[in-house]
Amino acid sequence: MAAPTTRSPLPPELRDLAKAQLARVAELADELAEELTEKEASYRRVNEVTPAELRKVCEVNLRHAFTAFIEGSEVALDAARKTGRAQAMQGIPLSAVLRAFRIAGTFTYEALMERAIPPGLLTPEQLLPISATVWRIIDSYSDAIATAYSDFAADSARHDRDAVAEALLEGRLSRDYEYEEAARALGLPANGQFVVAVGANGLPSHWRYVAHSLGTILLVPRGDLTPVRQTLSGAVGVSPVVSLRHLPWAVQRARIALRCLAPGENGVVVFGDRAVTSLVAGSPKLAVELSRMVLGGLLALPASERDVLIRTLVAWFEVAGSAKEAAELLFVHPNTVRYRIRRVQELTGRDPARPRDGAELLLAVEAARLAS
Repeated sequence: MAAPTTRSPLPPELRDLAKAQLARVAELADELAEELTEKEASYRRVNEVTPAELRKVCEVNLRHAFTAFIEGSEVALDAARKTGRAQAMQGIPLSAVLRAFRIAGTFTYEALMERAIPPGLLTPEQLLPISATVWRIIDSYSDAIATAYSDFAADSARHDRDAVAEALLEGRLSRDYEYEEAARALGLPANGQFVVAVGANGLPSHWRYVAHSLGTILLVPRGDLTPVRQTLSGAVGVSPVVSLRHLPWAVQRARIALRCLAPGENGVVVFGDRAVTSLVAGSPKLAVELSRMVLGGLLALPASERDVLIRTLVAWFEVAGSAKEAAELLFVHPNTVRYRIRRVQELTGRDPARPRDGAELLLAVEAARLAS
């Protein structure tokens, strides 16, 4: 964005004088920096620490103002916004920055009028619009500065909010008042019921939640997970319902729930929905090692044959060992299912119909499925 300067061309005399001031902008920047140091305490401190930076800011903004004034064009406000954000970061009060720009406005006007124009060169009628133009530019600069401060404050609030959420999710809080302050900062009830969702995106605006890279904290009224299951989409892991204090535990459970989904699989899995798979997902490296030991020769088969047997075994488990129902799921004859199950027995040395063998085989195929 930019601010309008003069509404009509400058008189040649004033344009030439403004060009002369632009030519000595480095000198004027030194003078302005000195004046700001004398008149504004905040800039006195800045000058003590980074005098070159203060002078540079003065020169950049003077150059933009004189150039726009000469050309009768729009004055660029990027430098003013950059100045505002930098000074907000330094902790300089907005009121001090606005006073500094008013000081700069007076300085610019004097540089053009009192220091450069011999008496009688321009009439009062000619001087009036010039004064109005200078202050119009300063007003635009001031608006840009105020906007920069507002944006910085909003960014800082978001950053603070992220820091609070991170401390909460990582378990770095321990005292009651810390949880109360965190809840207040995040706009959540201190005694509410929550879940953590990992992988959740595009949540409805009417939900109360706090999104963070570690996981999204969702307020769950009355502990009812039905809306969570019905609304979330994609691949999402959800923790059990917990209090504010137990959110770090919930983060870990939500991650395990998400790992219950195989690569490329979508769904909303709440921790506990798939108990066996959760055991596998909770210790994936150990599960893979045990899977190799349990499945043995089955994993040594060519991929096409191995995958057929594993799919058959999974289907057989899903229907409680019914060859007929498994055949319907797989679109094959029941005898084909029976043959494949006998083949699994031969290759693994385990009978899926026996509870212990069946449990070991189920854990093994789940590990293989998640690792695929």
